[in-house]
Amino acid sequence: MPDAIPKPLLTYLAKRDADRDDAVDTFLASLNDRERALVRDAAVMGYVQGRRHPASEPHPKDSLALATVIDACLAFPDLYPAINAAPADEPDAPQETETR
Repeated sequence: MPDAIPKPLLTYLAKRDADRDDAVDTFLASLNDRERALVRDAAVMGYVQGRRHPASEPHPKDSLALATVIDACLAFPDLYPAINAAPADEPDAPQETETR
């Protein structure tokens, strides 16, 4: 039977887990609502895409992974509304005017 993990090591590991949880909470709290929604949408879909990736194939480069995740988020606007929403501060497209 293997030796038990020493209690000081278990305490240290639990502290590191709590520190990481605090760092995540601090980061998310620093985002505005739109940023938080975008991160959430992309992170969830990235996780989904990663779970679907075949183990027998090499993992794609970052740019392909990003494009795949955004494409998948755009395909499900009801599930990923932040990715599908137009930026709030984006000006309207210029209107064509008739000249004489």
